[in-house]
Amino acid sequence: MHPNTGSAPSADIIENHVKSVQGAGMNTPIQRNEEANLKILYISNGSNFLGAGGMEYHLVDITQWLERKGVKTALAVRKNTYWHRTLLAGKPNVYPLSWTGLSKITSMYEVVKTIRDYSPDIISINRERDIVRIVLIVKLLGLIFKKRPKLVSVFHNSGWKKWPSILSLLDGMIFPNKFLMNIYAPGGYLGKAAISVIHHGIHIPVVDAADKLNPRRRRKFFLGRKFPIIGMVGELRKNQSELIDVAYHLAKKVPEFTIAIVGRGHDDQVRQLQEKIDRLGLTKHVILAGNVDRSLIPDIFFDLDISVTTNRREPFGLVFIESLAFYTPLVAYDSGGPVEILEKGGGVLVHGGAEEMAEHLARLIMDQDTLRSLGMAGRAAVEEHFSIDAMGEKHYDFYRNLLQDWQGSSG
Repeated sequence: MHPNTGSAPSADIIENHVKSVQGAGMNTPIQRNEEANLKILYISNGSNFLGAGGMEYHLVDITQWLERKGVKTALAVRKNTYWHRTLLAGKPNVYPLSWTGLSKITSMYEVVKTIRDYSPDIISINRERDIVRIVLIVKLLGLIFKKRPKLVSVFHNSGWKKWPSILSLLDGMIFPNKFLMNIYAPGGYLGKAAISVIHHGIHIPVVDAADKLNPRRRRKFFLGRKFPIIGMVGELRKNQSELIDVAYHLAKKVPEFTIAIVGRGHDDQVRQLQEKIDRLGLTKHVILAGNVDRSLIPDIFFDLDISVTTNRREPFGLVFIESLAFYTPLVAYDSGGPVEILEKGGGVLVHGGAEEMAEHLARLIMDQDTLRSLGMAGRAAVEEHFSIDAMGEKHYDFYRNLLQDWQGSSG
């Protein structure tokens, strides 16, 4: 186990830390740039009609932050999806596009009309599946637009690394971590595209650390459950089956614990997980909490003593930094996005599989001092590196520099 800890905190240290973060949930005022003169069209062809994922909430956060900075933003999204109907309800400059069934043909016209009507300086493509159509539209039909926008793609998986000819037509590329950037652009270079690693950020919550770090605290969501509660938050496509294997091995070492699997999934996914739980005799230890309203996520992270992920291909994961913000340490495999997050502190990286992860969890459960140290280190890491303001400033600087470089080279 390689926790980023230091000495175990005393009660006085915890009390002083509580005082130091009072009001930390309030973001610092943003210096509005009235001369920004920048328009960005965000395109996100998300297909979830039942809920919203981390990407959708991230885009709501970043567009709101940039608007406060003085940047004009618009969103082109799939019509009648959950976030179109709820998160974006009443928001100006939202362009609903068809993008389903036979409407895929007419959606091309809708995209062209949206770009022409809004006339953005920059188009930010936030689903890899849209890269080809947007690149072709802008490159082939550029003359019909009032101005040709710069094209930036934000990447979340490695599936497009085999298409360098398409990627070479982009003006900019944003990655959530160095791990993914190095898959696409070793050394941070790919043609003429501007490349940047920008970590996701969150609104930092106000948390009563003394209460949270008390293992005997009253739980808010998992009523009646006691220490230790271990949880994995995310859609049921992220290798939760292996977490049940972890529970099987953990039960050999720790007599009492709860593992909560939180997230939406198809009926077949839920059935298969529950069947495995029953087959391994883990119904006492493992619960499927199902899809939980976003407003209840703070209560869940308050209740969790340890967060865990068995997903080895997560590009970043907003839930990971949300967990750390609630003083909840993260245990993850040494692969993908969690590596770069936990380099800053707040968790344990596991080399191996289910047995090894169970071993690390057992050690943490039996070591309250290390658990508290990790919780405090994780909170400090989020405050310093993963705030909404830190993310917003980096996005703003990237887009401003991209536009200025382009105007300078064409002037």
